[in-house]
Amino acid sequence: MIRFALVVASVLGFVLTAALGNMMVPLLRELQRAARGTQPDSDAPDSPVPTMGGLCLMVGTLAAVGVGWLAACAAQPSLLGSDRQMTSRLLIALLGSLAFGAVGLADDLARIRSRYPNGLGLGLRRTQRLALECIAAVLVLGLLALNGCLPTGLILPGAGYVECALAPLLWAVLLVAMAEAARVADGADGTVCGAAFAAMLGLMMLETQLGWFPLAVFPAALAGALMAFLLWDFPPAKLHPGRCGCLYAAGAIGCIPLCIGYAELSIPLALPFWVEGGMVVMQVLFCRWKGRPLFAAAPLHRWLEKRGMSAVNIFYSLCALSVCGLALAVRLARWA
Repeated sequence: MIRFALVVASVLGFVLTAALGNMMVPLLRELQRAARGTQPDSDAPDSPVPTMGGLCLMVGTLAAVGVGWLAACAAQPSLLGSDRQMTSRLLIALLGSLAFGAVGLADDLARIRSRYPNGLGLGLRRTQRLALECIAAVLVLGLLALNGCLPTGLILPGAGYVECALAPLLWAVLLVAMAEAARVADGADGTVCGAAFAAMLGLMMLETQLGWFPLAVFPAALAGALMAFLLWDFPPAKLHPGRCGCLYAAGAIGCIPLCIGYAELSIPLALPFWVEGGMVVMQVLFCRWKGRPLFAAAPLHRWLEKRGMSAVNIFYSLCALSVCGLALAVRLARWA
């Protein structure tokens, strides 16, 4: 019956996100026209809508997780009183993902507002954004600590689980860094959704192997929502997730493993995001050191565009990188 709950969550996530996307595309297109100060007839019908599509993912997943968890509890009532605090862990993972998504939404709204005076659309200042992401990370860690679920160590290859007093600080840095890396990937058609979809499928499998099968309703619901969103985000995209969707996906990839005590699994699962963000960091540091760029363009999807690769091939390449990260995560879980 738990498997039935996963199917319900996945299907409902797909259906709700598809319905919300159908409503949001015309609404955001009108908002885009208003921001540009153009008449409706002068805008191309297939022009992409750049922001806030991640709201579809957030709302669709939230409803699907609720229904899926109710179905799981109906099939196995002991989940509500489990000494492993299944409900608390699920709610913290969901709240943490939504908190990072809210930071991205604030960034998207700031980008929209800034178009009116000067057309720049730069979004939140870096210090503001980092402060909000740190607050979201501290919120997740604080709730886990209050419920006695905060992991106090980490898995090291060949050594198993090792206690570490600095583990909470490492997890906070990991969550913020992952959010920043995912934000860099915004703008590549389908990349964020494709990479997150592979990560959610991997988390469903890993939670089953590690004994957290009921909590797989969250990645199941988000996987269904991401599949539906790809109907608009697949190259050429008509609706982008925006910073809202990027940070929400990164929050889910970071918070779900953290809430089951295996936070290090998010490192390989977010491999495409690390490569995207890492190229930008290397580009900036090299420019400051040598006064010239290291790469012809950064992040990775811009570099591939510069080399003449099509948007569809970029999507497939980064999805393949995500599958490689999933294989590494499975290998890391075996050392647990």
